[in-house]
Amino acid sequence: MIIQFVLAVSFTIGVSFVCSMLEALILSTTIADIESLKKRLPKKGELLERHKTDLSDTISAILTLNTIANTAGSTIVGALAAQIWSSAVLGWVTGLLTLSILIFSEIIPKNLGVTYRVQLQPWVVSPLRWMKLALWPATSLTNFSVRFVVREEQNSEDSSSNEEEIILLAEKGAKDGTLTSSESNMVTNALKLDDEMVSTIMTPRVVVTALDNELTIGDVFRTFPNIPFARMPVYNEDIDQIVGVVRRRDLLKYVAEDQDRVRLNEIKDEVHFIPETVTVAAALQTILKTHQQLLVVVDEFGSMAGVVTMEDIMEYILGREIFEKDDVAIDMREFARSEAKGKKEGAEPEEPKQAEKPDSA
Repeated sequence: MIIQFVLAVSFTIGVSFVCSMLEALILSTTIADIESLKKRLPKKGELLERHKTDLSDTISAILTLNTIANTAGSTIVGALAAQIWSSAVLGWVTGLLTLSILIFSEIIPKNLGVTYRVQLQPWVVSPLRWMKLALWPATSLTNFSVRFVVREEQNSEDSSSNEEEIILLAEKGAKDGTLTSSESNMVTNALKLDDEMVSTIMTPRVVVTALDNELTIGDVFRTFPNIPFARMPVYNEDIDQIVGVVRRRDLLKYVAEDQDRVRLNEIKDEVHFIPETVTVAAALQTILKTHQQLLVVVDEFGSMAGVVTMEDIMEYILGREIFEKDDVAIDMREFARSEAKGKKEGAEPEEPKQAEKPDSA
């Protein structure tokens, strides 16, 4: 009788141990865990992904087996205990059994499932699949009941919540030393591309260097012996009529070939415009789609508001300026703000720096 009692207790605690460990393991499994396993063991990784995706079915199967084992085991153990011990001792046995179930069926297995989930995942995904198949009738009934009582609703804030979680994880990683401060800032800034307007990162109109399209290449080099930018917008008559973009390397190429009389309107590239109300993410998509490193930003009236480049976007993501040692103004937006402040204090307003065509002789 004692042996039967011990076997019944061992069976009940053993099954509950496995179920609790599986539950904790599945619930604590992350996307990174799944992708890592898919790289090492593709089939097992895909199976783990299915278990995680069908979380309701997976948890229902685990809890169903756990409930069956606990109910049947408790009934058998109680009946055997009543036959072995007197009522005076039975209370102590029941208390000891309850404590054993708490420790060995809940606390220990759940901690093991969370702590060693990566090592255990390859070993449990296949048995878990067979468990779900065997208990499919019961889990189908329970899932139907759950869906009838708790109806799933589409949450439009899911994506933003996920972004906030990632940002918080990045900040925590920086505090814990897992990530550097720069890496944390990069993650945070990259996730905010959809929220930031391009007007906040563009080079403002007041500091944009633009060229008249009637200028020759020689005129440009006389105005700018050392061309300061890789790309410059080209306008017709005034800066609000941008008609193209010229690249420094093309200008240098023509000068090297003694073709400095060629006009800019003959070599300019196509220019793309975006409104200042679009997000930085949209501007980045336009740059990647058009293969243009410089976009002209226009305001609601169609006037030129500034320019945005791939460099501006990368500076926003990195959280620091990208500049060369001979740059006069490192932060053009800060320079524009100081210019605006000077105007408010009584300085004469200036037009954006433009290279205009020389007067005819």
